[in-house]
Amino acid sequence: MRFWDNCQFPGVIGVVNGVHIAIWPPETIREHLYLNRKLYHSLNVMLILAVNAGHGGRTHDSRVWNASEVSVHLEEQHRNGRTGTWLLGDSGYPLLPYLMIPKLNQIPGSPSAAYINAHVKARCSVERCIGVLKGRWRCLRKVRALHYKPEFAALIVNAGCVLHNVAKWYNITDPEPYFDDIDLEVHDANGIDAMDVPNRRTGNEVRENIIRRFFM
Repeated sequence: MRFWDNCQFPGVIGVVNGVHIAIWPPETIREHLYLNRKLYHSLNVMLILAVNAGHGGRTHDSRVWNASEVSVHLEEQHRNGRTGTWLLGDSGYPLLPYLMIPKLNQIPGSPSAAYINAHVKARCSVERCIGVLKGRWRCLRKVRALHYKPEFAALIVNAGCVLHNVAKWYNITDPEPYFDDIDLEVHDANGIDAMDVPNRRTGNEVRENIIRRFFM
């Protein structure tokens, strides 16, 4: 309801985003799996209520999504005919009936452009959330880097997210948001798995229907 009140985007149940949490170069034969495209070692973490910190920085956002429990749950919901709600993600995620991503390079003033504007406004909430998380837990900032094995670093990230949610539950005042140079990075769709293609077609139909009903 708040997404509709604030952004006039219907059916949104949450926003998903990935962020790179810097780690010390791991001493493992799989070290290359943690080297991200900006050439430092990291975990690619999906935030925040359904946190998934078990992937190296080389892993694409779409693969992190496909391996998540929330992805499996929403796919089951879709197959059981429970439709009409979705998450919002950036263009690094697959377009699915329950995951709406931007429709890029649209004509200014067009219904598709209005959809994009509402989508961007809604996604600002997760970007600020990442900033607050790093403002609260400084060890998650890129300049700090977690000096632990990847598996233990992932537990630290999970604990930080749990404690962040506890703080929100008890209305503890948010710290000043902190943004790394990676927090607002624009992701691309390269590397999205071919197995997503059938659902992406249905996802496009859902997205076009949203545009026709709410942004014309």
